[in-house]
Amino acid sequence: MQQSILLPLAALLPLLLGPVAYAFGKKDWKKAVYVMIAATAAEFALLTYLLIRAVMGSPLGFTTSLTGLGLRMQADGFRALYALIAGGMWLITSLFSLDYFAHGENRGRYALFTLMTLGMTVGLFLSDSLVTTFLFFECMSLMSYPWVAHEETPGAMRAAQTYLYIAVIGGLCTLMGIALLPEGMATASYGELSAPEGGIPMLTAILIFVGFAAKAGSFPVHIWLPKAHPVAPAPASALLSGMLTKTGIFGMLVITGRLMTHSLPWGDLVFRLGVITMLLGAVLAILSGNLKRTLACSSLSQIGFIMVGVGLIALLGEENGLAAFGVVGHMVNHSLFKLTLFICAGAIYLNTHELDLKKLQGWGRGKPLLMIPFLIGALGISGVPLLSGYLSKSLLHEAILEYVHHLQAHGHNAFIYQLSEKLFLLAGGMTFCYMMRLFIILFVKKNPEKQAEYDRQKPVLRPVPQIALLLAAVPIVLIGVLPQVFETGMGMLSLPFLNAEVPAHLPVPYFSLENLKGAAISLLIGGALVLLCSFLEKRKLPKITFDLEDMIYRPLLKVLCWVGGLMAKLADGLTDHAVPVLRGLGNFSARLCDSLMDNAALLMRKSALSPKKEAKTVPVGNRVTYAMGVVADCVVGVPEGGVSYISEFAALHEEIVRDRRKITKSMSFGLMLFSLGLLATLIYMLA
Repeated sequence: MQQSILLPLAALLPLLLGPVAYAFGKKDWKKAVYVMIAATAAEFALLTYLLIRAVMGSPLGFTTSLTGLGLRMQADGFRALYALIAGGMWLITSLFSLDYFAHGENRGRYALFTLMTLGMTVGLFLSDSLVTTFLFFECMSLMSYPWVAHEETPGAMRAAQTYLYIAVIGGLCTLMGIALLPEGMATASYGELSAPEGGIPMLTAILIFVGFAAKAGSFPVHIWLPKAHPVAPAPASALLSGMLTKTGIFGMLVITGRLMTHSLPWGDLVFRLGVITMLLGAVLAILSGNLKRTLACSSLSQIGFIMVGVGLIALLGEENGLAAFGVVGHMVNHSLFKLTLFICAGAIYLNTHELDLKKLQGWGRGKPLLMIPFLIGALGISGVPLLSGYLSKSLLHEAILEYVHHLQAHGHNAFIYQLSEKLFLLAGGMTFCYMMRLFIILFVKKNPEKQAEYDRQKPVLRPVPQIALLLAAVPIVLIGVLPQVFETGMGMLSLPFLNAEVPAHLPVPYFSLENLKGAAISLLIGGALVLLCSFLEKRKLPKITFDLEDMIYRPLLKVLCWVGGLMAKLADGLTDHAVPVLRGLGNFSARLCDSLMDNAALLMRKSALSPKKEAKTVPVGNRVTYAMGVVADCVVGVPEGGVSYISEFAALHEEIVRDRRKITKSMSFGLMLFSLGLLATLIYMLA
């Protein structure tokens, strides 16, 4: 393979032009966007050349051992293909930014971090070793953080904090897993990487998986995704949803194809997580009343579809060709869908400054230049025949049926996978439901109060952003009507990287009766769900919300900090007399009861119960510490000239709270320094 400096240049070019865009943006925001467009256009041209070389059978590579760890990059079929798709998405969103950022702040900063994230993302897709992938992956997470925090509202800052915590903590798990690999595996080229005799331990694979699953948005580390996308600017939301989630899938494919090749337990784990993610995202999307949140939850669901295929690549062994085709196809298709749909959502927000679906009802009536691309994206992601989503979903569905037949032929119980096949069709119907619900609300129904005002708002996008929107929507149709050229071509190009086999039947019968039947069942289910949702909306039933982060993850972190504080206090108390130790145990009981009561109340308040009257306040501390103090004063008694236990419990509770806040702040600061260190290391290796 020919060595070329073009590969590190593909990662460095946007990285170097980012500060230029920021400098120009100080005086004129348009210049920052123009630099961003020029940089992404140059990057797209370079990546097009790399893909042409890969298609012609002469891919380029790059290797350096400058730091001892080694930096490996390669532009073979799948990697060159997805790097090019990334470049195309960045170019289209940059064109759309001309309209989107006509009003707003921090536009130079947005251009800076958008280009730097592009460089890290392209570098990740061209990476050729686990160490190289990890370095680009963590730097990409750091560079994309300002997207989520761009508006700097309290909601945006909290979502950005969650995004950074999940990304970096997940990355640390991945780093731990890579460190546990046998010597030489972390720096080996993917073409030479294979599992040792007997495979690697399952725990090691799971640790590596955690960071990639977090970025992909897989359950249970998906909590950042429904919060980050709605608060980020629409062009950034399109990239977060359509591209950055695919970097997580990239890592999953490396684990599945190279480290856990044909491992049934591993395939089963990824498959089941995929089914849960697929259904959870669809349910959340149906329940959402916010335009961008619905699209974000849709991304969660579609990632689940892809993970189902990734699991089947391992489960089907040497018969995994259709599953591999389906994974690659749905990765590409989902990127195109979310690019189109988020640009449409951005155009709607640009004209209305509103994302609430009730307030947006009827806004799109009489606006065909927006309605048609949105409808193409909505029907495509729903799996309607002659659009690209039908092809990849049919392949994934066929792969599930193939594995069910394989199990039955060998006398194994296939109930779980038969059930999963039904759930797959149900999730496809739910996709059609929430996308048609969006389309009907935005483009069909009339607004009871503002329809006349909406009808007067004719200009939606200027010519250049409108062209960008059409460029995003057209491939959805082209792939759908020419499947043997595009869908099969992308699949064949990607098989070597996925370490998968060629399908037994070529050309693939995309429009077979079985595939059309599966699509029809999903669409019928979706139509029925649309009617059901319409009926329930008229009934105005109370909404039930469930936030995994607020109800489980953050309280769990709080409890862990309390436990740490307890252990520190207990260790300190052991050096003194027995009475302080007993007092410490009493304080622990008070804190534990406080935690249980507060979190139980939060759980009920966040679910179905309506708010109750606020309880009476207490003079010192909270209700639990006050009650415990009163009891202690009555039972033990207050020492003469001493301090009441009410004050003791309240003071200790305040101390634990302060310690927890210090730990949280130091953790955030440490994570940021860790990410900056990784970025500096990567720039040094590329230079």
